[in-house]
Amino acid sequence: MKFEKLLIKSVDDSLKDTFGETAAEIIYKHLERIIYKHLERKHSLKQEEIPKKLEVFTEGLEEFLSSGATVVEGMVLEKLCSNLGIERPNEALSNFLGCITKLKKTY
Repeated sequence: MKFEKLLIKSVDDSLKDTFGETAAEIIYKHLERIIYKHLERKHSLKQEEIPKKLEVFTEGLEEFLSSGATVVEGMVLEKLCSNLGIERPNEALSNFLGCITKLKKTY
């Protein structure tokens, strides 16, 4: 699977894990749509464009989730590294963009 697809899958899985997949799947779908709609409306960013516009994604995520964005970023990195079959780098928590860029170059 291409790096970009793995990154999108990692973002989507992280949002699911963050907001929970309970019996009330509708609630999650609503939250997911709100976040993606916010990114699309405010930042002209569609889900499939996240790998190419990662900086815009992180800005939109921080704007929407405030300090909660770092939790989602950490989960995205954790899932991406797992999907790539590697261990998450220590600097990942302090430099999300740099870490993703580094992973993309080495993948």
